[in-house]
Amino acid sequence: MSRRTHGTSPGTASWLVTLALASVAGVWLTWPVWGSLTAPGRDAVAAETPALLFALLGLVLVLAWGVWWDSGRRLASLAPVVVVSALTTAVRVLWSPAVSGVEPVFALPLLAGVAFGGPAGFLTGAVSSLVSAAALGLIAPPLVGQTLVWGLWGLAGGLLHSARSRTAWLLAVPLCIPLGLLSGGLLNLIGWTGETSAEVGAFLPGLPWDKSLARLWEYTRATSAVYDLTRAATNAVVVLVLGLPLVRALRAAWGSEPGPTPAPVREPRVRPTARSRRARSRTLSQLWNTDNGGSE
Repeated sequence: MSRRTHGTSPGTASWLVTLALASVAGVWLTWPVWGSLTAPGRDAVAAETPALLFALLGLVLVLAWGVWWDSGRRLASLAPVVVVSALTTAVRVLWSPAVSGVEPVFALPLLAGVAFGGPAGFLTGAVSSLVSAAALGLIAPPLVGQTLVWGLWGLAGGLLHSARSRTAWLLAVPLCIPLGLLSGGLLNLIGWTGETSAEVGAFLPGLPWDKSLARLWEYTRATSAVYDLTRAATNAVVVLVLGLPLVRALRAAWGSEPGPTPAPVREPRVRPTARSRRARSRTLSQLWNTDNGGSE
């Protein structure tokens, strides 16, 4: 039986760092849901932003080390991540400001995850978010949450890393829809604690997590659902049009063209009785040849 692999597979180091980074950022971002009574307000978040960004940058650098380590400790292995991050940054800068949710900037991190695997995809999204925000002068409290969202697109693409290029491309197109809606909800969490006077889904401290989550959904549906669906559709179109050739090109640059990896060849098992018969046969053959040689 054969198995398909593509390029350099993610290893233990990069996965551990990715899960740690996503978990820490996710717990911090969803604080208003699971701990609404103690969730920091806008002023507290603004005061903590420099420390949070410094910690985030450090974790991203550790993730880059993990990807480098798992790919054979070759700096050249990070080149595709750098190139895709630069392209994504250029798209965001040229497209800024986005109009009515038309943001075709998440498709490239998603495709990077498909081609490179989850950890490298998360790294691509996170680096793209940080660098593009710096280029646009948008270093602000929302950047921590935005970096997590961008990274999640790359991490989600990693779910399709082991699929054939065409299959992964076809599955990546509809994957943009739930990712677009999830991104909207997570991005709304950034400033939701300050929306205590909103007409629908206002933040109320002290509620249990399920009721807070329901109010967040009401708030998202009333304020950003149309933009979120537009974001999802825009990136789905980009993946539909450019996804297949990009995935093939990125997989080739990452390490190898998609192709079958032959299964290991197993040596045939030989029973001890068969070995004994072969040994006796060789002995008789040698004796026969010796006798024949001596009679000549």
